[in-house]
Amino acid sequence: MRWSLAPFTMLVALALPMSARGQSTPTSSSLEIRTAHETPGELQTVTRLRELVDRYDVSRWIYTRQIVIDETQIPHSHPVLTIRAEPDDGNLLATFLHEQFHWLEEARPDQRRAAIDEFRRIFPDVPVRGGEGGRDAGSTYLHLIVCDLELQAVSFLLGAEKARQLLGSTRHYRWIYRQVLENPIVREVNARHGFLIDSGG
Repeated sequence: MRWSLAPFTMLVALALPMSARGQSTPTSSSLEIRTAHETPGELQTVTRLRELVDRYDVSRWIYTRQIVIDETQIPHSHPVLTIRAEPDDGNLLATFLHEQFHWLEEARPDQRRAAIDEFRRIFPDVPVRGGEGGRDAGSTYLHLIVCDLELQAVSFLLGAEKARQLLGSTRHYRWIYRQVLENPIVREVNARHGFLIDSGG
């Protein structure tokens, strides 16, 4: 879903994490987390997500405070960040960050477009669906940005070995994660277009 925000200053503000927008560093109490069905799994996930946000310094990567835990949905970022009930803390943290990074790339359309154009030249044929790629080619290219940002952030929080283990064991976007984990060209492209967590992301 694309935003229709007209003022450029508002778009720039949305591209910044909340702690860079003059707000206090986000803690779990600043997040508006609700469940879709109030099932035990969803309620437990709310508690654990709040604990993870308080345990790790994720403030620089929080771009939206509204979150829904819905065990019937595939995780997605828009219009409201939605994730499943997730029993594993590492996967829960990685999924939360992955969906937050969609808000970042959404707010940087020019940089996103340039990175995707370069990925199209490097990888002219990419998989779609089937557990290997995104829902279409555009989604596959986009996720080379988002999944690499996810790897960077999870590596920072949990260490490179744990991050590689988590992302390497996913059952979705398998081709994308292989490129992110094994092909240094992906990081080089993202670095050229400003998608590094230490460059404002």
